[in-house]
Formats: sequence, structure tokens, C-alpha cells
Amino acid sequence: MKWVVGGLLLLNLGMWVSVSWFQSPPAAKAHVHEPLDADKIKLLTQDEVEALPKAVESGGTLQNEAYACYEWGSFSAEGLQRAQAILNQHSLIATVQQKTIQEALRYWVYIPPLPSLQAAQSKVEELKALGVDVSFIIQEAPWRHAISLGVFKDERLANKLLEQLQRQGVRSVQKGVRNQEKGRVSLLINDMSAEMATELIKQSANFPGSELKQVICQ
Repeated sequence: MKWVVGGLLLLNLGMWVSVSWFQSPPAAKAHVHEPLDADKIKLLTQDEVEALPKAVESGGTLQNEAYACYEWGSFSAEGLQRAQAILNQHSLIATVQQKTIQEALRYWVYIPPLPSLQAAQSKVEELKALGVDVSFIIQEAPWRHAISLGVFKDERLANKLLEQLQRQGVRSVQKGVRNQEKGRVSLLINDMSAEMATELIKQSANFPGSELKQVICQ
């Protein structure tokens, strides 16, 4: 009888060991990186590093700064010197391009010169109250303290703006023809940033009849 009991105990012990062995989780495989191939590793030279595409950091994000070509003008001989001085201040190089009278001709919608800068600023506030937000006070003689409201190559567009402003209650607005003299030129500027283009648009207020427009790079 003792032999029977002992045999049963040994049988139960063997079954318990077998079940425990099958239920044990397999050991996790270790994640090992494959060895790097030294023949495929290339160290860049300083020149190659500098040749890599660059990005400009702005507001915590990286973005490419847009550059384009522009034409600014047209200018008289005196206006050309002042315009070139502005470009030189920003280290911009431009090519001078001659313009025919027909190419340079522009139609200007404006308010004639006011007695002082303060009077011109007050007029701008009046215009804003009438819903006119686009205006520039001219700082250069002989149109100092005049207010430019728009410059157009197409006279029909100038007439349209003139009529619209008159309907809005702008009584002193006028339309004139600019750039009728010979010898006018424009400036072709390559690789200029959009930020600098915005600055030149502001400067154009001091050159009545001029405009800045994006053109195809040559």
C-alpha cells in the first residue's frame, strides 16, 4: 500500500512540473542593433556641409525664406539717385532699365499737398473714418504732404477708384497723369526677399507715380 501511495505522489509531482514548465513565459528577446557597415559611412567636408540646403528659423519653426525678382519705377534722374540710395542702404544691387514715355505713363489718384504734416495726418484719419484704408503721405518735394491713394497703368482703373472715393465722400480727391517726361528709368532687382519688397512699397509713397511689381527673373 505504501508503494502505491508513493507512486501516486511521484506521478502528481511530475505532472505539476510539466504544467509549470509549459506555462512559463518565454524570455524576451533582446533588441540588438545590427552592426553598422563602416564602408557605407561618409564624413562630410566643411564645403559639403555649407552646401546643404539651409532654412530660416522664425517663431520657433523652420521655414524657407522666399526670394523673387522685382521691377521698381519709373524714376526721373533725381528720383533714380534717391531710389538707388535706398537700395544701397540694404545692400541690394539693381539694373537700370530705360523706359519709353508710354511704358512709364501712370494715372495717379491723390489729394493735393496739405499745409503741414499734421494736416495731412488729420486728413488720413478722416479718410479712415470714410472707409479709405490705403493711403500714403508723400514726404518729398514738390508733392510733400500730398496723399497718394493709388497709381495705375490703366486709366479706367484710376477713374473707377476716383468715382468710388467721391461716392464715399472724399471731396478733394483728384486724378493726374504722371511720368510724362522723357528719360525715365526703372530698377530691376534680383533675389529680393518678400520682407524687403514690403519695405520698398512703403518707400514708393515718396516717388509719386512709381510702383513695385514682381517680374520674371532674367
